[in-house]
Amino acid sequence: MIVANVKEQIHALLEPLVPERRFNGAVLVSQRGSILYSEAWGQANMELAVDNTTKTKFRIGSITKTFTGVSILQLVEKGMLRLEDPVSRFFPQQTGSNSITIQHLLTHTSGIPNYTDDPSMFDWAANPSTPEILIGRFAHKELEAAPGEQYKYSNSGYVLLGAILEQITGQSYADYLQEHIFLPLGMNQTQMDQPSQILLNRAAGYHSDEEGQLTNAPTFDPSNAYAAGAIISTIGDLHLWDQVLYTEQLLTKPSLDLMFTPFKGERDFQYGYGWIIQDTPFGKLVCHSGGIPGFSSVLLRFIEQQTSVIVLSNILQDVSTLGKQLAELAMQPANTIG
Repeated sequence: MIVANVKEQIHALLEPLVPERRFNGAVLVSQRGSILYSEAWGQANMELAVDNTTKTKFRIGSITKTFTGVSILQLVEKGMLRLEDPVSRFFPQQTGSNSITIQHLLTHTSGIPNYTDDPSMFDWAANPSTPEILIGRFAHKELEAAPGEQYKYSNSGYVLLGAILEQITGQSYADYLQEHIFLPLGMNQTQMDQPSQILLNRAAGYHSDEEGQLTNAPTFDPSNAYAAGAIISTIGDLHLWDQVLYTEQLLTKPSLDLMFTPFKGERDFQYGYGWIIQDTPFGKLVCHSGGIPGFSSVLLRFIEQQTSVIVLSNILQDVSTLGKQLAELAMQPANTIG
């Protein structure tokens, strides 16, 4: 059977990585809505010797931006916001706000410095922050480029998008996602992460030091990532997220097409509205990776093939390469479901 063959190949790829902690997490691979592979490896908590499972909850870091992008486009469809609106409508204190638009924030072309590049971040990031505190960390800094001129990844833009959503809707970013995305899709294991909450199946996060030894990740309160990276989820829930984006349940087709249209980028990729976009031998890839203290993630969506790969790890390490290897296995001609 094709599915059995894919499972065996994926298993053979992952198995040797686990003893050396080159992978520690959960993987889901699907094609045309059918799950080809869904398994967990390694440990969710190494000090307590608790294994990862397919229900383990991982911080997904910047994959959060895909949810922010959809949420903003929902507001645009409702006429509550325009992509051309200047940021000065909402945050006049932001440097360059008259020239920076919602579109610039979505596409990382605002020129606003990335607040998480602050070398002293871990002096303040262990403590919770409000969106207002986060905005205060970059609002008065000089722009690094004229708005719209160049692509430069900036978490700051997505913090502003979350705060703009809150101004417009009167809801917290967390409540908006819960009402308009998580509940309608049955994503019952997904939420904005809150360290104070006792959360079943939450993974602990780890780093690898210069000698390759694992350490507990430094304390990072996810409120400091906010609409740029604070969601916690499972491979199963992210599969629900992946699948709904092939439908018009959340956005109309014109908005979906716009979201996945390249705007600007770097040598080997472009960026749309909350999504990295690449041309590959397998057709158009829309994806996002995530990295946050103790965790790494990637969501790959090969649109024409309707093949998706979700990799969540509770070690901060590169999982994007692994994700693409898994995708290649799933899309080998012998394995592709016709």
